Amino acid sequence: RRQRQMCIRDSNEYAAVLDPEKIAALLRGIRSRFGVYACWGNHDVSEQLLAGFSFAAADPDAEDDAFRAFFRQAGVRLLEDESVLVGDAFYIVGRQDPQRQKKLGEGRLSPAQLLAGLDMDKPVFVMDHQPRQLEELAAAGADLDLSGHTHNGQLFPGNILIHLFWKNPAGILQVGNMTSCVTQGSPSIVSRETTCLLPYLVV
Repeated sequence: RRQRQMCIRDSNEYAAVLDPEKIAALLRGIRSRFGVYACWGNHDVSEQLLAGFSFAAADPDAEDDAFRAFFRQAGVRLLEDESVLVGDAFYIVGRQDPQRQKKLGEGRLSPAQLLAGLDMDKPVFVMDHQPRQLEELAAAGADLDLSGHTHNGQLFPGNILIHLFWKNPAGILQVGNMTSCVTQGSPSIVSRETTCLLPYLVV
């Protein structure tokens, strides 16, 4: 059975991609009736990382044009605290990442501000790299929140402790009338053999 496809991508770590041009070509080859969309991730700035973490102070110059050029080359529409009505049928909403905004010395809209004025009779799908403010998004009228970021703890004992910090560290969770979907992503810091997760694709 054929599926009507819409590709929603959660952006993170351009510098970690060994061959950006090849990845952009693969994304550009996606044949989606509804388009391909992305939101920012927390490492989508020019910064130095230590074991996957950054400690730099706010720096407006950390904005890197390579990210935007990549999305343009890939034919991906980047949503930055904005929404788009697709086919007069449903909304795709992309949030700014709170850590990225802090690194740039900027803020982001609240869920209520971001979803204000949308027709709530239509489904509202939100992309938010980090699965934060789930209750606020549900209260604002979101039907589905798509996230990543947590890697489900990735390493022991992180895969156990992660539940202390995130309401939904991985998988599907119903929050009020909204469904939170958090992908584990794929191992990026160390080899897959030493991680406590398996990458997966949500369809």
